Amino acid sequence: MMFLLILTGCAKSEEKPLKVYSFSGENEQIAVSNGVIVLHDTEEIFYGGDLEAVGEEFSDITCYSTKFYIMSGSEKTTISSNMIENLTGGTVQVPGSLGKLSGDGIITSTKIKDADDLKNNLYFELTTMNQDGEKRVYQLQMSVTEVM
Repeated sequence: MMFLLILTGCAKSEEKPLKVYSFSGENEQIAVSNGVIVLHDTEEIFYGGDLEAVGEEFSDITCYSTKFYIMSGSEKTTISSNMIENLTGGTVQVPGSLGKLSGDGIITSTKIKDADDLKNNLYFELTTMNQDGEKRVYQLQMSVTEVM
């Protein structure tokens, strides 16, 4: 009996299945497309996709920040954030690509309790500041689809 318990403890643990999600979202001013999340035992990948900004309000931006987060109740848990600022007095272009993160447990170990938390709770936020110092915040709830 003791021998069976030892062998059971040495058995390889079952791997979690690979999960792949795509996400996107849009409103009248901004659109995020081609976002991808890959969750696996050994590595997780978060690719923010592409951002498109439409309108005159994006022509004189001196500083912007982007953030992806999970909303749970009133609590925001940040997955990824970036900031760009032009300190020379010129303007910056709102980006096309929103970047990529990868590593072991970058999302599930600290950001979410369950992969299903992504489906209805993933948000994107773009904050801009123009040459007049006017700050604007744009938020989108992402539509998340499980691919596999």
